[in-house]
Amino acid sequence: MYKNDEYIELIKKRLSPYRFHHSMCVAEKAKELAQKHGVDPGKAYIAGILHDVTKETDYDEQRRLIELEAKMTDLEIDNKKVYHQMSGASFVKNELGIDDADIISGIRYHTTGRENMTLFEMIIYLADFTSADRDYADVEIMRQKTDEDLFGGMLYSLSYTIRSIVNQGRQIHPDTIKCYNWVVARMQKG
Repeated sequence: MYKNDEYIELIKKRLSPYRFHHSMCVAEKAKELAQKHGVDPGKAYIAGILHDVTKETDYDEQRRLIELEAKMTDLEIDNKKVYHQMSGASFVKNELGIDDADIISGIRYHTTGRENMTLFEMIIYLADFTSADRDYADVEIMRQKTDEDLFGGMLYSLSYTIRSIVNQGRQIHPDTIKCYNWVVARMQKG
């Protein structure tokens, strides 16, 4: 169904060696988490490979891709760090012809998260945070929390992300705030 080798060759051409290595690490982690949680590991692997497919694409081209699917908000226009999740989802749909909703949404929300995330979306989000190439402060805690419970991993990663964005004096995407509130409410209910 999906052409893993072709997608790997595609990102090898589109991404720097660093970003290519990261994408392959995310693909492996996504497959591992998918197997653990009863989600299609093949689809998770593809979403991992392609999650950053437009990360190093010119911002004007990314905006063109995004606007094929949706109008950008002012906050999104001003926050180039979220472009690649939106442009990547558009690219896999419109340029690669992938029509799988899980793969598209997994890529679309791998940076900000969103309220009511699917299990597949959480796996791609957390695979990006916990892949083998990651070495930021607290990564081992993040991996442990994710391995114990996806919601625990989500809470820790969202808290980490929000603190980091606040410390940088940047705007927080509303999807991230809604995702955090959704995760907290889910965890409080048990």
